[in-house]
Amino acid sequence: MPTPKLLTRAEATDYQETSRSADVVAFVDALCAQTKLAKRVDFGQSGEGQPLMSLILSDRNCFTPELAKKQKKLIVMVEANIHAGEVEGKETLQALARDLTLTSMGKKLLDRLVLVFVPNFNPDGNDRISKGNRALDLKNLEGQVNPPGGVGMRYTGEGWNLNRDNMKQEAPETRALAKLYQAWWPHLFVDCHTTDGSIHGFDLTFDIPHGNADLLHTSRDYNRELAERVSAAVKTKHGFDSFWYGNFRKEGDPRSGWHTYPALPRFGSHYRGLLGRLDVLLETYSYIDFPRRCAVIRAWVLELIRDAARYAKEYRRVTEFEEAAIIARGQNPDVRQWVGINYGVAQRASDGALVFDYPAYVKDGDTAVINSFDEASIEARRYPGKRKKVYKTPHHRTFVPTQAVSTPAGYLVPASLAARLDGHGIRYEKLAKAQRFQVDSYRIARKEETFSPDVAANVPPPGQDEVPLSQKPKPVRFETILTVAPERSEKEFPAGTLLVGTGQRTGTLITYLLEPHSDDGFCRWQYLDDSLKVGELYPIHRVVESTRAPQKVE
Repeated sequence: MPTPKLLTRAEATDYQETSRSADVVAFVDALCAQTKLAKRVDFGQSGEGQPLMSLILSDRNCFTPELAKKQKKLIVMVEANIHAGEVEGKETLQALARDLTLTSMGKKLLDRLVLVFVPNFNPDGNDRISKGNRALDLKNLEGQVNPPGGVGMRYTGEGWNLNRDNMKQEAPETRALAKLYQAWWPHLFVDCHTTDGSIHGFDLTFDIPHGNADLLHTSRDYNRELAERVSAAVKTKHGFDSFWYGNFRKEGDPRSGWHTYPALPRFGSHYRGLLGRLDVLLETYSYIDFPRRCAVIRAWVLELIRDAARYAKEYRRVTEFEEAAIIARGQNPDVRQWVGINYGVAQRASDGALVFDYPAYVKDGDTAVINSFDEASIEARRYPGKRKKVYKTPHHRTFVPTQAVSTPAGYLVPASLAARLDGHGIRYEKLAKAQRFQVDSYRIARKEETFSPDVAANVPPPGQDEVPLSQKPKPVRFETILTVAPERSEKEFPAGTLLVGTGQRTGTLITYLLEPHSDDGFCRWQYLDDSLKVGELYPIHRVVESTRAPQKVE
């Protein structure tokens, strides 16, 4: 008898339900038992002890980074279910893996590529399924058209928002994925989400890394080109309408401008952009129905894979160039080349609290063409609207740093931060004995604290609904804000101090993480609070004279 077709839970229930974590594990194991083109590789455990699982797809038994390099295969990594109420990518990666390996669809693709799928990055949040999670609420422009069986929640079981955790790495899931990413070092990463927000007529919106676009222009320019090329392919081959991610700058006014989200590298796409890699964020539109959301994200992931196979030489050329440029900036520091490290505009709330906005600006002639509906429908927050309409409006997607620094030769860092550096794959060496360096230091003039929204949450008991963002959940996580003044001197640093050279592939990330006025660095995330005193020096120092990048951690 023929083997029954392997179905996802969504397919088997006619899209009435989404897969539990055990369903995903069972599907992956069953697939790997049927084909030599797929291999399950676990890369860690969730906060509640569930396996974090990757599914590697390729031919010629190419299931390791070493073999991928030897066989000259381009590496594409696709992550889904980072927010576990946004389940379309999870369902799609399972079904697409099946079709790429059990049919002829993937024959040419898997000859050129290694695909690293992470279908269920947030298993603990996934299994907190409730019919009330992400409930559709057009009045507040949030939620989605759910499968009748419900979906999981935004946060992990421990309450972390994994797509705000890339710089601080507080969740075990984030730390595990970072190691997987560093091992594979994919040329292209695809991040699958679902978004609500302004009333428009697209099936999916997409984006690429922002921030430091001038410094990293080679990868950013090509990233934009490939995203627009794939958007056109999805329209031509699959019939879905897509556009750059965003919302109306002023809700209810489609002519007010179309703006993207902040250029903070706590968001995964912007984090990977700092590494000079190619990255595409996919956001299916939550107001269309669940089967259509699955179909459009499948079309996008498939066409991105096809694009990577077709233009593999260009993908490799761009990423290799950018990596070499990052290393060169650390090996030969140039004070004229600036790294944007803060994009926030500070202001005071009515109660005196410090709050931040992260504005995007419009380049001359940058216009967004938005498929939407008549103004009355938009104002009434009705979806779909009564009458389709196209608007041309300013496109706010360019970010200008409020603070920037040059890349130094290196940093001198307290030993207490060793594990934090390890988490980002940053190489360093420990001073074997006391040593003097000429350094640029920072004197702390002021220290404050501000609430960090949508970073962490109190998790409801299993079976209960998560609290929607519009209801302003109780503040959980905060950030430290420093005002500093630079000064140069020669100092002696004790044995055990970490010397972090910037002439390595993480060089730009190092600068972002270690500067005191960074909007997303170690200082901001309170990892140095115990050693911060007003009037004294910030405990991390910039090395003025050149230094080599260490080859290994000692």
